[in-house]
Amino acid sequence: MGQGTLTIYSASAGSGKTYKLTSIYLAHLFRSRYSYRKILAVTFTNKATAEMKSRILDHLHKLAVGENSDYLPGLVKSTGKTEEWIRNESKEILNSILHDSRGFQYLQSIVFSRRCFVLLPEEVGLHSGFSIELDHTTILSTAVDEMIASATVDTQLKNWLITYAKSNIEEEKSWNLKTL
Repeated sequence: MGQGTLTIYSASAGSGKTYKLTSIYLAHLFRSRYSYRKILAVTFTNKATAEMKSRILDHLHKLAVGENSDYLPGLVKSTGKTEEWIRNESKEILNSILHDSRGFQYLQSIVFSRRCFVLLPEEVGLHSGFSIELDHTTILSTAVDEMIASATVDTQLKNWLITYAKSNIEEEKSWNLKTL
């Protein structure tokens, strides 16, 4: 995962994705102690979010205090570092995260979306009077209305719409663009 990279992992229930995602996240932490500040992990449910955060912190703690962690062999392999280095580094990483909890971003997808919808418009200079429509039927209806309205000045579009309507009428299909 490089700078500016979006990585999406999708897998079915019971496929081991929590283990795999924790492994990937921990590997990034051990490559760069403060990488948690640059990683935004988004999960679908509050339960998954809590589980992931808990698992990461739990295994960092286990490593820091010398307990067994299922992730240790993979971390040794992926980082090329010794077990002793990983255990010492886990103390530093855990300490950093605990003192900078705002930088440790594991969010539920709805929370992430809400933040985007609240903060993004401000960033791009939209005024507070705008609205975001998430109902696809409303969006489609508005788009069709605008397309039909633009046909009054676009003869090619107007001719296509007439041809489309005639063809559908001949085939005894609906020619109403909004009901397709």
